[in-house]
Amino acid sequence: MSFIEVRFSVTDVPGAAGGRLDRFLAARIKGSTRSDAQRLLDEGRVSVAGRPGVPRAATRVGTADTVVVLYPKREDPPPVVERLSVLYEDEFLLAVDKPARMLSHPTDKVARNSVTEVLAAQFPGLEPRLAHRLDRETSGVLLLTKDAVSARLVQEQFERRETAKEYLALVSGSPAWRETTLDLPLAKAGGGIKVRQAALEDGAPAWTDFLVLASSETAALVLCKPRTGRLHQIRVHLMHLGHPILGDILYGGDGSLYLKAVAGSITAEDRAAAGAPRQMLHARALSFAHPRGGAPLTVTAEAPRDMRECARARGLLV
Repeated sequence: MSFIEVRFSVTDVPGAAGGRLDRFLAARIKGSTRSDAQRLLDEGRVSVAGRPGVPRAATRVGTADTVVVLYPKREDPPPVVERLSVLYEDEFLLAVDKPARMLSHPTDKVARNSVTEVLAAQFPGLEPRLAHRLDRETSGVLLLTKDAVSARLVQEQFERRETAKEYLALVSGSPAWRETTLDLPLAKAGGGIKVRQAALEDGAPAWTDFLVLASSETAALVLCKPRTGRLHQIRVHLMHLGHPILGDILYGGDGSLYLKAVAGSITAEDRAAAGAPRQMLHARALSFAHPRGGAPLTVTAEAPRDMRECARARGLLV
């Protein structure tokens, strides 16, 4: 069996430096647990770049470390696009417009339809590191760095909450408020869906500012500004406010459509029942200080065609 290498910088997970390898893997690989991490280690599919020998679950990882995970190479379907639209590039940074339905990086089930794999073909010899992630169905600005120092400096900004993100969301219903801020801690919901998050008192702090840009009788266009970066934060907060994102099959209902999608049995009728063919969330802007020199930089991406069409169908303009 042939494998594909997926490289994860320890700086991807705030607070991971100095901690155990299995904890880092569980936090970094979406939907995984420490038991899953142990299985990868037992199968010899994990290494720490530049370190000799086979790592153990208790191996400590540092800020400069890159963890390499081997995933089986699969003949998965071709990517959504063969080339990515570059929004910004210099010798240290690369920002692209991620299409919906594309993973940020490969997993054990999908390799080719991921940003890092498409970029590997688009820019031979370049090995950019993801500065952050977007959900598979979320479109928009995705930032990558081209060297370890820039990766660390950008990640430190994310950890210190010195970056600013703006998202556009098409939501179900017409909110009674024009502006609101939700301060609602989040944690794993438990149950049969590993990735599902929920509002829990003992969860991690999560704050999001919301502004209604336009509304109709059945839907609204909402500007979302997360102050923290928790998994699925915007989606859970909007669900809690009673206005789930159109097309969100994980938080727009009881999760049964999500399970159907995982099983490969979701239908067009199911998607229509969810309000849209995909989750209508778009990363419109990312602002941060350039890692080399500190100059302020904002990268933006226009809302994609499918989101604009979905909005127009509900009497909204994007």
